[in-house]
Amino acid sequence: MSYIIKLISENCYIIPDDEGWLTTTESREEAIDIGLFDDFESADETAQSFSGGMTRGADYQIESISLDPFHVVQITIPLEIAPKLKDIDKFIVNDKAQVFLTNTTTANDAMDGFTRYGLSTGKNAVLYKATQYEVRKDGISEYLDQRFGNQWEVKLVPVRT
Repeated sequence: MSYIIKLISENCYIIPDDEGWLTTTESREEAIDIGLFDDFESADETAQSFSGGMTRGADYQIESISLDPFHVVQITIPLEIAPKLKDIDKFIVNDKAQVFLTNTTTANDAMDGFTRYGLSTGKNAVLYKATQYEVRKDGISEYLDQRFGNQWEVKLVPVRT
């Protein structure tokens, strides 16, 4: 597990600058890219030394970051073959629907050894770590091939924690 430091009142994160000094950024992604601490104690000590007298929980918080995040499986398909889903208009970008994979397996399907997939605009979207997706990739591709031919693209979108 890794950690980042968030200054609560400023709504920003502590990161090192190019010369090794500490500075801040409003970007959580930048803090994750260059401001990670390997352990909680190091992050806490750094926050204490950044501005003497700060109190954890009141002035700053230490957020745990998983370097192996969960992802939603985003499927991009041409609009003309997209299923009619609730609020799909919100998910149209450049005449393509960007929807999410969902698992529609029933208990009976599971007992019979079947996994069934579907698409949604976010309701019940599946969450996979990259390694979990790799295990299921062939089955997902088979489902998409049967439903949309070769007119689909998959993108794993990390879920912020």
